[in-house]
Amino acid sequence: MNTADFQTQFTSIMEIMARTAVCSEISKLFEENSLLLRLEISRCTNENASLKKKCNFLENEVQSGKMNGTEGPSSRHPGLTDTGHRPAIDSVFGKEWCMNLWRHEESHVGEQGDTHRDSAVIIGEPVNLLEEEPDMIMIKEEASDDCSSGRNEEDQDTVKGAIQEEIKTILPELDFNKLQNLVSHLSLVVGVEKTEDLSLVEVSDLQDFLEPIQCRKLVKTFRQKEFNRQVDGMPNEMTLTPLSSNESLHEQPFIPSFIKSNWVRSFQVPWDRMQTALVQATSTGERARPGPRREFVRIVVAAMQAHCPNPNLTACGEVARNIVSAYPLTFGDISEEGEQLGNGFSCLQRQLKTRVEHVNRDVLEHRIRRPRRPSMKRAGEQDGYTMKKVRCKVDSYGCINWQPSSIPEGETAESLEMKRKVAAEIFQSAGPKAAELPNIDDLMQQTYVYQRHMINSCPPPTISEIEGHWPFLFTERGLCRHFKVLTGIDIRSRFNETLIDKSKRILNYFSRQRLKWTEEIQSMLSEIDDANATDNNRIAISAILLMMKYFKEKDNAVFILADETSTKMSIENEISLPATPRLIMLGETLLTSSKWFISIEGRVTHSIEDQLDFAAALSVFFGCFYVFNIEYQESASATLELIQRFFVRINPEGTKCTSKSGTSRRTGSAVQRKPQNFNTRVATFMQRLSEFEWKTFN
Repeated sequence: MNTADFQTQFTSIMEIMARTAVCSEISKLFEENSLLLRLEISRCTNENASLKKKCNFLENEVQSGKMNGTEGPSSRHPGLTDTGHRPAIDSVFGKEWCMNLWRHEESHVGEQGDTHRDSAVIIGEPVNLLEEEPDMIMIKEEASDDCSSGRNEEDQDTVKGAIQEEIKTILPELDFNKLQNLVSHLSLVVGVEKTEDLSLVEVSDLQDFLEPIQCRKLVKTFRQKEFNRQVDGMPNEMTLTPLSSNESLHEQPFIPSFIKSNWVRSFQVPWDRMQTALVQATSTGERARPGPRREFVRIVVAAMQAHCPNPNLTACGEVARNIVSAYPLTFGDISEEGEQLGNGFSCLQRQLKTRVEHVNRDVLEHRIRRPRRPSMKRAGEQDGYTMKKVRCKVDSYGCINWQPSSIPEGETAESLEMKRKVAAEIFQSAGPKAAELPNIDDLMQQTYVYQRHMINSCPPPTISEIEGHWPFLFTERGLCRHFKVLTGIDIRSRFNETLIDKSKRILNYFSRQRLKWTEEIQSMLSEIDDANATDNNRIAISAILLMMKYFKEKDNAVFILADETSTKMSIENEISLPATPRLIMLGETLLTSSKWFISIEGRVTHSIEDQLDFAAALSVFFGCFYVFNIEYQESASATLELIQRFFVRINPEGTKCTSKSGTSRRTGSAVQRKPQNFNTRVATFMQRLSEFEWKTFN
């Protein structure tokens, strides 16, 4: 009896799975073909509208001829007969719409009363279309329209081919079917009529066909090409006259930035004026020493000001790019491990611009800037700022496997879902300790693409939803292994290699120059001395706290202090946890903490086991930003970027904090944040640390 029940249940399950698979395949087929169907319907609708206009035009011509009492062309044409057959127009035009036009005319005439029956007979009689009579001009116009429409189709095909080549050049790996669908969408729906129109395409026009990164690549390249075309169309030499003291600022015409910076294209870096020490450094590939580097910056700025009295930041960036491209090891932003930081020239760009501002500090006409546009918000109006969602669909910043393009070989969506359920059931029965089992590592590795598909979906799922589907991501081992596949970095090993050594260097940097720091940093150094921070956990915590004081960021932007006896439930009930990740420190003070939790979206998500150290807690805390697509909170963006670039050594171009507003570290008021390629405070600290150690050891 049990065997029969099992067979019955198994048959029922197989039927459900078969129906599910069929529905899935039907959905895929519908999604693949629905776009082409919509495009074809749109094209046919446009053609029908055009044909309707032509029918109305012919009807009006016939009606106007009758009203004026003129004879129809059939009554005066010598080739007419009384046979009553349809005109043989197929051999002349060969177009289906022409036959439809005659059918429409016959049906229209058939509906008229007895007074119009004669005209119906006339229209139905054969016409000799081979003779060229003046009365047949209207029919010749139809033929001309048909030819022009053929030419328009040829032109449209040419434009589509050009658009396809443009996209294929930018995204050579794009699937051919996707490429065809995208080109048809741009041509028929968006309205791109020539390649120059591509610069007006927005990301929203492409997001239904491409991944977010691909959309941004296309839009950025389209606009850059249009910008280059504008620059190439400008004269090579432009004369700029600075404002005199008696000129009004509002009378000065605004000159676009690409005209201002046109001199950069022909600017020659004065290499021949470099100091001997710098020449030797460039020949051997060594880093430029602080003194010769500053002197070279002065020389370069003097040469730049011969072309433009006040070069803007973009112009300084172009000059810095040229210098670094010639000697990247000497002038570039290179880490101690030989890795490029950001775009590689941010520090030199900032030095050049700082020197420009210093030289122009007493020259008023060179420092005058175009006034800012008034804010759209009225004076006294309440700020309607609403909290932005912390978790959103972001780029693959610093990742190498952010969105896998295909599922593993031999797997299907159903098999991945089955493995996900198996992993969830194991976690439910065995708990977090099951993460140490080798088969769990295999299951999480095989379902990685499924995990990213859910995490990267838009709108993004909540942390609770992710935890319900993938509970092993909320263990130390599961999250660190996911981080390794995502970024190619074993974060636990990386912190074990760098955290203590580099933390000691930071402590040495601040303690050896104690008197030059602010009272907050000196007070922090005294607290570290009193706590006798000699074990590894206290050394690492002390270094991060010092960096937060240096960047003028508050401790609670990263750390939350809780009682040592607190539990996950008590913390959630007693402490108001923020939405962005926090590292909860259990102990009397931050320096003496020995247990740690991580919170995201107002709830405790990860518990660090007792046998693990602070490096494990910091690994999980920092890994959450990448694994769950969370941007750095603005209140701790500098500290988090220092951990990213200095300790973990993830050095992409740009920043993981895209907030457009922030809080001034000096005044505490709300300010607008400038978009940065490399956080200037982080770059300055890393440069000063390197210079300090070079001076100390030499």
